[in-house]
Amino acid sequence: MKKLGFILMAAVMLLALAACGGKDEESKGSSKDGAIELNLWTDWTEDRPENTLSKDIIAKFNEEHEDIQVKIEEIPHDQYETKLRTQAAGNQLPDLMRVWPGARTAPLAEGGAILPLNPIIDNWEGVIPDSILQDYAVDGNYYAIPGNVSITSLIYYNKEMLKEVGYDEFPATYAEFKELVKALDEKGITPIALGNKAIWPLQSVYISTIGDRFTGSDFLNKALNGEASFEDPQFVSALSVIDELTKMNAFNEDMNTLDEAQSRNEFIKGTSAMHFAGSWAIGPILDSVENADNIGVAPFPSFEGGNGDQAKIAGVAGGGIAVSSQLSEEEQEAAFTFLKYYYDEELYQGLIKANIIVPADVEMDDSIPQIFQDANSYVKGGLAPVYDATLTPELTDIINNGLQSITLGDKTPEQLAKEMQKEAESK
Repeated sequence: MKKLGFILMAAVMLLALAACGGKDEESKGSSKDGAIELNLWTDWTEDRPENTLSKDIIAKFNEEHEDIQVKIEEIPHDQYETKLRTQAAGNQLPDLMRVWPGARTAPLAEGGAILPLNPIIDNWEGVIPDSILQDYAVDGNYYAIPGNVSITSLIYYNKEMLKEVGYDEFPATYAEFKELVKALDEKGITPIALGNKAIWPLQSVYISTIGDRFTGSDFLNKALNGEASFEDPQFVSALSVIDELTKMNAFNEDMNTLDEAQSRNEFIKGTSAMHFAGSWAIGPILDSVENADNIGVAPFPSFEGGNGDQAKIAGVAGGGIAVSSQLSEEEQEAAFTFLKYYYDEELYQGLIKANIIVPADVEMDDSIPQIFQDANSYVKGGLAPVYDATLTPELTDIINNGLQSITLGDKTPEQLAKEMQKEAESK
């Protein structure tokens, strides 16, 4: 009798669990009032303008769509990606999730965890260049839409200082740029404020774009796969630009003891004519200079004989929102409706007002500073890969340290290229 009691109790428990499971499956993606609920994981825990903007747009979407409700779950950034990978391994991803391009999204796409957005990608045709959308493409499929773009290679310049040496416009070619550097140096003006103490600026800000101008955007992946060599003359020519500029006194003497922010402050104070930095410098510069109209921004000059697209600029697409592949057809349609609503004019105009570069071609009114409008326009030429976002950590360390050694006269461009190739071949 006792044994029979246990058997009956186990049967009751199994029936209860089955009932609960059936109920959960039935109610997945639906709220009590019949609306489709989509759970969105984000890292929007910090009080930043772009986070507030995103939450406001989602709240507005929920108000305007009674049949679809997007619920945000905020996870601190330091924990976010770890949790995302863990949940993906257990096939327990949320309906929607924040993702980042390249190697950070590819595993989710290749593992079938997220859904291709190909059915709706035409929604952004003519709005976002395909060269930028490609940051979220894997094997011909698109998996997210970027909200912003981080450019690493811009040239900020003091218009009055350039006029002092006869330049009303910024040089378009490297040959002309060298003449500008020479003229500034002869005038006793430091041409470029550089802070390379952290050893990444010469790589991320300078070589990412200079290298692409010479080698083309497919060079890094080819070199990593053994299809090209870091000792390629074009790549050596790119490294040689840093050597040449150093020998021309283009940089401040204390370039390797100042950090990036300190060198930017030197430019703001007017102790140098130019500062090379990414789009992150726009806000601090605009907030600190006395006359914003005296500050111009330009893309890197073109290099004669280079194999790369001279219009591209180094940068990466910002975070996007991916869709779980586990959604039902009805839930997928709801997710697509949300994405088309979210990645629209309101988002991009709001980001622009916060001095954040956007991938979309949108109109800007006179309230947007000209320096920002110009910087944002350079995105249209397409994005070149950022070296430290593409190379292995070992190669990144080698090029970072090697570029600094070049400025100190301790290493030649050829020696650095050889060292990088040796590391690439060791894998």
